[in-house]
Amino acid sequence: MVTRKRNPRALWFPRRVFSATAVLIALLAGTSAFGAMLYKDYVVRYDRGWDILCDPYEVRQGDWVLKIFRQKGEIAHEDFRDFLGIFQRLNPHVKDIDRLRPGQVVDIPLKKLVQGHLPGQSSGVVTIPFVMITNPREMIKKQSRAYTVQRGDTVSRLIASQFGGRFGNRTYNEGLKLFKAVNPKIKDVNKIFVGQKIYMPDPSVREQSWYESLFDKAGNLVEKVAQTAATETMQEGRPSALPSSAPAPMPPSTPVAPPKTTGPAAEAASIIGGRLMAKGTYYLPMKQGNPFELDLSRFPVIELQNRKKVILTTQDRVMNVDLPLIQSYWTDVKIVKIGEEASAQAIVEAVLSAFAGEKITDRLAFDDGGVSVIVTAKWIHSAPSADGQVTRHTCITPITSANQQTHAAIRRYLDQNDIVIKDLLTGTPVPAPAPMATETDGAAGTGRIDGSDQKTLIEAFARRMGFYYSPNTSISFPYAGIQVQALSNLLSFGNGREILVDLGDLYGDAITAIRDIGLDILQIQADTPPITVIAQLLDAAGMSYTREPVFYGADRPAEFNTALTVQGILVPTGRGENLLFTEAGIPELIGNFIRNQEIRIIEITTHP
Repeated sequence: MVTRKRNPRALWFPRRVFSATAVLIALLAGTSAFGAMLYKDYVVRYDRGWDILCDPYEVRQGDWVLKIFRQKGEIAHEDFRDFLGIFQRLNPHVKDIDRLRPGQVVDIPLKKLVQGHLPGQSSGVVTIPFVMITNPREMIKKQSRAYTVQRGDTVSRLIASQFGGRFGNRTYNEGLKLFKAVNPKIKDVNKIFVGQKIYMPDPSVREQSWYESLFDKAGNLVEKVAQTAATETMQEGRPSALPSSAPAPMPPSTPVAPPKTTGPAAEAASIIGGRLMAKGTYYLPMKQGNPFELDLSRFPVIELQNRKKVILTTQDRVMNVDLPLIQSYWTDVKIVKIGEEASAQAIVEAVLSAFAGEKITDRLAFDDGGVSVIVTAKWIHSAPSADGQVTRHTCITPITSANQQTHAAIRRYLDQNDIVIKDLLTGTPVPAPAPMATETDGAAGTGRIDGSDQKTLIEAFARRMGFYYSPNTSISFPYAGIQVQALSNLLSFGNGREILVDLGDLYGDAITAIRDIGLDILQIQADTPPITVIAQLLDAAGMSYTREPVFYGADRPAEFNTALTVQGILVPTGRGENLLFTEAGIPELIGNFIRNQEIRIIEITTHP
């Protein structure tokens, strides 16, 4: 069985045969009458002049042919012999129909169709609504979690951290609409209060099969949908057999998504971001004559996100046709020869090599706030998204241990920026990634210091570091034969070293005179940026630090990794803390990743 989600289009009521006028009315009324509908795809096969509507089905323990026919299509007893013959011709791999094996995948014939009888029939797949969501807001609420507002939280920041890093993009807007749906009492999303209990939609809601059906064509959340005659005519989404009709000529078919399979080919398809078709028949159109029929059980096909196809074969011929001849027929189809026992990595390498002349790179780079992001991988394949609006990049790198996987927070962050990380664990399947740690899990958290002016910045920095700072301290020094009194800022680092910090109050020979009596002076210019001020103070203290530290998204060599360069200073303190001072903003998910490494982020605020 193959299911998919989409916004309502043409509707088909399987227990009734409608006239063309009725179908037109259903098409016109579909969007308003059926707001949140789930859909299922059925395969259209060809047999002896007929289009045959089929349901791909995986045999279960205790199944037999007549039982399946009655469950799936309610075929009348007098039609059984006819449909049994169709079944045998459509499933030549079933040698004995009395011995169906659990796990076998077969195409169950449901009915004979006149050409053009159903929307999308000529494409080889028809779509039928089978579940109505009666209350979308309740569905969203079940995919939400309670959250208590913290100091510094805003709705926009919370939404961006969960649904996308860019204000106003599609995922952000959808997340905002979901937030409003589960928080109806919040009339103004710009006004939330510390300690307020709110509900945050979990970003995993986007992985639900019904997610896209929550929104209409304008991107607005649909309202409650009442049950209608459409759902009353459905019985678990199963269409019934129709009376025989006039034979129809063979339709030009396109590939149909089969049931999920396992194995190296399926794993390779998942890694590349495509889908594997490994059962049934794939129809390739010919310039003349009947379509070329490809047995997917012998020659599986991987369809990429850009709709290009790859035929996998272990032979020099496909359906008794030489590979070069096959390749010359269809320019959007690649033929890839693989070994009999090819691993997922070997298949991925072979597929990507077939597209070597196309847009494949090994490095992506962009800036986001105070972070420069560079993603390198062994293979990076770029292709338009399903809606054609953006380019999605799939980054594939073989790894030798599950511990080398990219951190969950970084994967989620990159996915929000249209970069999909695929870490290919050679030899064994990759286990489910561990949940992303949060501040409440023991991470170091975030702090802020006031950098609105230099004196305030130095005082706040000294307090955070455990230094002793005394502004406007009186000092006395000889100058031109007399003892001079002046004010300066004394900073003691606690290691027996102390300095005076001059912010432009001392000038001329006074600086030399003070140094002559054994006091060190650090002069800071008025236009020195806050991060540079901190670096100068650390230099004066003789402390080690890292300017613009680089964090890697995975515990593996830098050659194929995600490098995050933060505009700031990383300081290990004598108290066992690691502090990262930064003036520019750090995206929330990257912040989570850094904090999870027991590093406390200190944001320098430059506005009072």
